[in-house]
Amino acid sequence: MFVLEGLVLCALLGGAGAQSCPSQCSCSGTAVDCHGQSLRSVPRNIPRNAERLDLNANNLTKITKADFAGLKNLRVLQLMENKISSIERGAFQDLRELERL
Repeated sequence: MFVLEGLVLCALLGGAGAQSCPSQCSCSGTAVDCHGQSLRSVPRNIPRNAERLDLNANNLTKITKADFAGLKNLRVLQLMENKISSIERGAFQDLRELERL
C-alpha cells in the first residue's frame, strides 16, 4: 500500500512543474507552434516559459491585454496572415524580452 502511495506522490510532484501545450498547437522545448489552425483567439494555456510563439495564418481579429500576459520570456511572436483589426492598449506590456514581432 505504501509503495502505491509513494508512486502516486512521485507522479504528482513530478508533473507539478510541467507546462501544458494548447491542444491546437505543438510544443517543442520553448517553442509553441499554432500556425494555420484557424484560431479565432490566442490560446489561453501557452506555457509560461515560451520563447517563440507562432500564430501565423490563423483567423485572429483582435489582440487583448490578457492574450500574452505572463509570457515574460517570449522573444519571437509571429502574427502574420491574420485579420487583426484591434489591439488593446497594453497588450504587449509583459513582453519585455521581445526581439521580433
